[in-house]
Amino acid sequence: MRSAIFILFLFCIQTAFSQEPPAKYKNVWNKFNEDPTSESLQKELKQLRKQNPNDPWIFWISGLSVDTPYSTEEAAGFYKQAIAADSTFPHAYYNLAALSQDTTEAGIRETIELYTKAVAYDNNHGFAYYARAEAYFSLGEYELAVADLRRACKSPDFDIESADRLELEILWKQGKKEEAFAFVRKTNFTDSMWPLFDELLGDIYVEMGDHANACIWYRGAADVYEFVGEDAPANIVAKLKGCN
Repeated sequence: MRSAIFILFLFCIQTAFSQEPPAKYKNVWNKFNEDPTSESLQKELKQLRKQNPNDPWIFWISGLSVDTPYSTEEAAGFYKQAIAADSTFPHAYYNLAALSQDTTEAGIRETIELYTKAVAYDNNHGFAYYARAEAYFSLGEYELAVADLRRACKSPDFDIESADRLELEILWKQGKKEEAFAFVRKTNFTDSMWPLFDELLGDIYVEMGDHANACIWYRGAADVYEFVGEDAPANIVAKLKGCN
């Protein structure tokens, strides 16, 4: 399950979440957005790195162009070069942290440090605040997570619904069912493309006694797996059996 869903996630991170580079890199940035793996793009990036060895932007774009589950070391190398060129370059810290697959507490603490540097150098980096909130959430540090969600929502480029999804998860993890129910009622959730959240929202609707909406979200979860060419997990299939 991880592969296709994870690739979908990385695609979102590399495009919709990326900051616009300086105008002099507009051509190469457009090429990246069209096809980040093209051979011509890689040749141009290599030439630009030689011409601009002290510009973090070109190393950052180079990192994005190879940022897949199959080349994390190469991507990390470019992000580190961006930081070496400019230790205050926030986007490289953010993307370097996002590469981490270390789920130990020590590993998560390290990613938190990187996200902290990203927001220290750009206090409007909504995605770094959100990513740090997710890291705090994974450690059970819910108050810190909510505080970062509030900061993320102040960023003009941030998708507030992402914060709403995580806040609902926090309420549910804390066992605050009535608050979670109230949050669902006041929030207009749309298709998330995140099947685990869709399933969770379906479960919450079941607890609320709203089986019609529960089925909508269970179907939404199944649709995401179908979209990436994978079978829905057995638990979702089982929940859908009770739907018309």
